[in-house]
Parts: sequence; structure tokens; C-alpha cells
Amino acid sequence: MNQAERLNRAMIREIEKLGDIGPWRDALLSVPRHLFIPDVAYVSPDDGDSYIIDKKADPGEWLRSAYLDVAIITQINDGAKPITEAGEDGVRFTSSASAPSTVVAFLSLLGASKGHNVLEIGTGTGWTTALLSAVVGDRNITSIEIDEEIGNQAALHLVSAGYAPHLVIGDGAEGFSEKAPFDRIHITCGVDEIPSRWIDQTKVGGILVAPYRRELVSVVVPESGECTVKRYGRARFMMLRSQR
Repeated sequence: MNQAERLNRAMIREIEKLGDIGPWRDALLSVPRHLFIPDVAYVSPDDGDSYIIDKKADPGEWLRSAYLDVAIITQINDGAKPITEAGEDGVRFTSSASAPSTVVAFLSLLGASKGHNVLEIGTGTGWTTALLSAVVGDRNITSIEIDEEIGNQAALHLVSAGYAPHLVIGDGAEGFSEKAPFDRIHITCGVDEIPSRWIDQTKVGGILVAPYRRELVSVVVPESGECTVKRYGRARFMMLRSQR
């Protein structure tokens, strides 16, 4: 077992202290997080000091940080500033690798399983896309990313991990009608309003999971009438660009 595998297993043990993670345990084992972390990034723990990681300057720290249960910022100011300036005043975080325990909480609520047709809004680094691919099958995953540079990097990350889901560069607020209806829609960016297209593109009985008004929510789409919404506590995510 190499160092990355040891760190990954230690990370999984920490996540499992929060509860059973079902099929996502095997997915975490098979999808190394470090394959999806840029060479230079900004570690942003909820408690403690934030810091830059640089694979070339300190590969050991970079690898250890990749397996901490913390968010890692991968872009600031929509790419207008280098990530090395992430700690400066006036900086806005615009893309990240979410904390692993948060990712697993979302995926557990999503309840996606083998063969489901799944839409993901916000590819980001591609790590969550790969986890979904491991459980559902990459042929059944469509993931949309609005930022072309981030989307292109995610595609490379996914290839390195052995997955080939359908990746789209576009506005996730529009959904993806070409492959609708979806059994599950996984939203990785914050929203204050859930776009009607997401509901329209979800099968009856299908589920959306989203950071809605800074809370983690699941939405079940009925045959008629109002959707069933359940709330699961605080969730801070970068906003859908059209709702900033």
C-alpha cells in the first residue's frame, strides 16, 4: 500500500465516524482524491489557518492535504487572479474541491445507484463526478461546468482516474434537456432559487440534492402538485453564477 492509499483510507475512516456511507466507501477507495487536486491550490479549513499547497515545492504536504477533510480552493475571482493570491483581501473564491465529508453527505442523500440517469450541475475538479461514475456508471453521468478552463482540467483528471462521463461546458441553470429526464440531479453550487428547468428535467419520483439558501436540501419531484423538500442543515457553497 502506497502513501496515497494509506492517507485515503485514513480519510475514509474519519468520514465513517459520522455514520454509514454505504456504496460511497468503495467509490472513495477507487477514486483517489489527489488525482483531482491542482498542483497549486489553497487549503481552507473551517477551523485553523488556510495555506497554499504546491506539489512541486512540497509534494508531501500537497499529498497529505489532498486527503484532509477540508475544502481546497482551486480558483479565485473566476480565474482573473492566480490562486497564490487566495489569502489576500478582496478575493472571492469561485471554485473548489469540497470537503470529502460534505461530498459524501450530499451523495448519500442523492441515493443514486447503478443505471440511474444522473445530471450534475458544476463539474469542478471532477472528483464528485468520478465518485458518481464509480457507483452509477460513467455512461449514465452528464456533468455541466460553466467555466471552460475548469471543465477542461476536470476532463483530464477524469481520464487519469479512468472515467469518461459526458462532460458539457455550459450554464448549468439550463439543465441538459438532451438527456432528460433524469433520475437524480446533483447540484454542487449554492442557489437561492431552484431553476424550473431542473424540476422539469427530473423524472416523477426523482430526487434533486442542492445547497439551497445555505441549507442542504433534497427535493422529490411528484407527478403533480408541489415538490417535497427536506432540509438537512447548513451548507455553504459557492453560488451558481447566474444567481450571484
